[in-house]
Amino acid sequence: MRHGEPRNDRFAQIAAEQRKQRQRGLTTPAPLPVPARRLPLSRTPPAFTPVPRLRDAADLRRELARMRRRFQPFLRDLAPALPSRRLRVNLREFDWRLETAADRRRPSFLFDGGGRWERVALPHYGGPLGRATAWYRTPFNVTEAMFRRGALFVRFRGVDYKAHVFVNGAYLGSHEGFCAPFEFDFTAHARCGRNVLLVKVENDAICMGNDSWGADGAEFEGDKLYAATGPGFDEPEIGWHHCPPGMGIYQDVAIEARAPLFIHDLFVRPLPEEGDAEAWIEVWNSDRRRRPAQVQLSLFGQNFRATVFRDRDMEAPPPLGPGVNFLRFPLTLKRFRWWAPDQPWLYQLQVRLLDGDQREVDTASRQFGMRSFRIEEQSQPKGKLYLNSCEIRLRGANTMGFEQRDVIRRDWEQLRDDILLAKIANMNFLRLTQRPVQDEVYDYCDRLGLMTQTDLPLFGVLRRNQFAEAVRQAGEMERLIRAHPCNVMVSYINEPFPAAANKPHRHLLRAELESFFRAADEAVRLANPDRAIKAVDGDYDPPGPGLSDNHCYCGWYNGHGVELGKLHKGYWQPVRPCWHYACGEFGAEGLDPVLLMRRRYPASWLPHTPEEERDWTPSRIPKAQTGRFHTMWFDTPHSLPEWSRASQAHQAWATRLMTEAFRRDTRMNSCAIHLFIDAFPSGWMKSIMDVERQPKPAYFAYREALTPLLVSMRTDRLAYFGGEAV
Repeated sequence: MRHGEPRNDRFAQIAAEQRKQRQRGLTTPAPLPVPARRLPLSRTPPAFTPVPRLRDAADLRRELARMRRRFQPFLRDLAPALPSRRLRVNLREFDWRLETAADRRRPSFLFDGGGRWERVALPHYGGPLGRATAWYRTPFNVTEAMFRRGALFVRFRGVDYKAHVFVNGAYLGSHEGFCAPFEFDFTAHARCGRNVLLVKVENDAICMGNDSWGADGAEFEGDKLYAATGPGFDEPEIGWHHCPPGMGIYQDVAIEARAPLFIHDLFVRPLPEEGDAEAWIEVWNSDRRRRPAQVQLSLFGQNFRATVFRDRDMEAPPPLGPGVNFLRFPLTLKRFRWWAPDQPWLYQLQVRLLDGDQREVDTASRQFGMRSFRIEEQSQPKGKLYLNSCEIRLRGANTMGFEQRDVIRRDWEQLRDDILLAKIANMNFLRLTQRPVQDEVYDYCDRLGLMTQTDLPLFGVLRRNQFAEAVRQAGEMERLIRAHPCNVMVSYINEPFPAAANKPHRHLLRAELESFFRAADEAVRLANPDRAIKAVDGDYDPPGPGLSDNHCYCGWYNGHGVELGKLHKGYWQPVRPCWHYACGEFGAEGLDPVLLMRRRYPASWLPHTPEEERDWTPSRIPKAQTGRFHTMWFDTPHSLPEWSRASQAHQAWATRLMTEAFRRDTRMNSCAIHLFIDAFPSGWMKSIMDVERQPKPAYFAYREALTPLLVSMRTDRLAYFGGEAV
């Protein structure tokens, strides 16, 4: 470490801490025996065609163009249009300001629009971090036609973190948690013409504290269920880096006029091995009395032309009571198209809701795929993964905001391309790291055949007082993602710390945390009985239930998890015996390209004279680790281009070595590199592709190491001599 360089950041400190694991009944996997086989050398043609190598960005652009053509048919919408019975007004602009002490003394001042407001457009997300309150205010009109629909709702698709909603001064309700949609009925408080929506948004520090970001309230620990990933915001010192826990209305808001009896949610549960599916329909009744209803279903191919059935009258349910009613109808599909990564065929279920007079009052549709996924616990070893009854291994990458930024910008072509770039790299899944994301991300992964893992936003610890809230949010998470065939697995916590992070007076101890896992399982499987669950991703206090997952950065934080040489030879971290295992994170840092730095970095981060360049270090870049960690891996460079080249070369070397070690270990059935695409310049440079979608050398190394049919020759020596057997 050079004089004046900062100490390890929070994430390096986590990696450096000694694992104080309980290790009850754990075993350390050793190298698998290698059978003695002689490989004959012959002149016969090979039995397979090698996958063409991509050597540079130009090759990648050509392959991306080919993949766009290859998957374009799966992006089609071929089901008949379903007319909506609702009237919707999207609210895209709000007045915004932070709350002041004077506002707390006279809240009516805010309701009347007093004070200095800033006009902002949705999605809106940013600081401050920690405990803070912001207000959003906008007028909207309600027409006579909207009143005639019978019920008026304000619908939010996502607010970070707590939202308290008012219309015309009347309090409608509150919601905690950033990932789930929610809505409130304001019919009783509406008036024809001008109305005013006011939203109070509260932020808090996360359970393990905000010291990772060095921001306001760095020493403060809060109750916010948030890990360490999110959309970030365009501010280079904090907003770009490792997704600070900001706040805001970061998804759409709309006013909807509906019939008092309407479809609240729609989910199709596929049962492909049985040739069946189930339509789960939630119908909401805004009246206080029971109302008769009738349901008509139609089933079409969504990205292929097919009419399975149309306008089928289902058995009439009993009269529907106030609030939510849960209806289920069987759907028989004896001959169907499977959803699979190479052929992501999708169906669309359309629902028409009729009232007691047989008048159509609401409609809804839902895309779904016929696929199954399970973690097998009866196999030997346990923990095999099965997609559509065929064993599969998950090979992918972590995400930390790039896909969320695509949605925030409404850049659907970039979202499509980002998913295809993962497939080009021979990945078959993305870990949507430590948070559920916007529905559009899952929708495109459905259409393009890329599997996902979604995590509940917990890192390290769970506050004791947030046990029930975390269970509730686990259920919300499953309801958000359950309709998407792409999402094959969920997880509950990232890197749980031993001994409640030495704060048992604040956080759950491990036994209590595992009781949370069981409660969350019940909430998740109530929403979706078929969900595959890996409770922990990156377990620092094993053993946990089910499939073991450990993170491993031994190619960056020297010796983290397992020594690099032992990993190369076939060893792994202590796990439960007779089980497969996973590595949810691994990787190394590679700096951004020099031209990107010069175009987009603040000038104060970079050298501007030859003298400055000789003494420059990447520690000038906030949160960059190369300046502190490079000495374990390569000699200190003496210019900006040398730093970029050396760090990227090391990242590619570590990526290839670790990925091929995982490929050779048949017990490792899931791994995800950390990270895929950077969301901002310098945001978290373990990414293998920068914010401008330029591939680093590690992208190509990862692609080649994930080649479906790979010859991987491991040697523990660097030199051989004449007469020796290789």
